Amino acid sequence: VSTWVLVFILSYIACFALSVGPVTWVILSEIFPTALRGRAVSIATFFLWSANAVVTFTFSKMREDAWLLERFHGAFPYYIYASFCVVLLLVVIVLVPETKGRSLEEIESFWRRDSRDSDDEP
Repeated sequence: VSTWVLVFILSYIACFALSVGPVTWVILSEIFPTALRGRAVSIATFFLWSANAVVTFTFSKMREDAWLLERFHGAFPYYIYASFCVVLLLVVIVLVPETKGRSLEEIESFWRRDSRDSDDEP
């Protein structure tokens, strides 16, 4: 049994390292205008690590709660974090533009054009 647990954990780490893990940092470096990029990435990184800390601290509290453990058999934190992932997926699909094959200047002009369009609306 312990060998399978190790295989699944290592598989998770490999999949994360080949997908969402590095993509977060690529998106952070692309979505901010050049003039603000240094500060903006610093602030975004602060909030990213803060969210990681919240997950770390709340996970064990939810896993140890007797009422939640009795009703959800230890799965409650996974349901909560999975629902957050679904919300995040919807936000990414709706709000994050495709950047594949675009230069940083093209992405920056997209954001400028988009902000001007929203300024025109009442």
